[in-house]
Amino acid sequence: MKRQEKIAALIGDILIPILGFFLWHWSIYFICLFFLLDQLSREVSHLFRMRYLKSRFQIRPISYLLNILIFIGFVTMVHVYNYMLHPTINFEREMTAFFWYKDTGIPQGFILFPLVIFSERMRFKMNMKQFSDEMHVQSWQNHAIQLLSYFVLFLMLSLELTMFSMSKTVSFSCLIFGFTCITLFADKLRAFFPR
Repeated sequence: MKRQEKIAALIGDILIPILGFFLWHWSIYFICLFFLLDQLSREVSHLFRMRYLKSRFQIRPISYLLNILIFIGFVTMVHVYNYMLHPTINFEREMTAFFWYKDTGIPQGFILFPLVIFSERMRFKMNMKQFSDEMHVQSWQNHAIQLLSYFVLFLMLSLELTMFSMSKTVSFSCLIFGFTCITLFADKLRAFFPR
């Protein structure tokens, strides 16, 4: 991951959740929904990019399957973690509240969803123009490794919640520390991901 991308990821994945939690009193699940929306847009973008480039280089079908399974596992673990944190959570109600949340007088779902799609579309176009074939493969591998790292992070946090009683602030701090480590160091594991 390039330095500029890491800085942008640190702002989006770390600074905004910190501000949301401490200043705007967002719940951890609310922050996780923002994060999941961003990861979903990246997942779809990477899949489209790899399908678009399949005539230029070969990616084994097992890589596609592995990536999708990791993504499903990651989404599942996010929900397990939030359930362990709040056993009475109603996911449907929380998702509805997330979509209809009004910060600017307009439900954020009507702003956030098009904005995420637009920004990922712009990133897709930029990457298609600037990336070499090898850079596309590296980006694909980095994305898969990050998803796997997020899966492991939420699994570990869920296991910790079964063994220890943690306050929301301590749990959130562990989550942000994990996000920071993944953003800074996950791309170092690329050599272990099958092409």
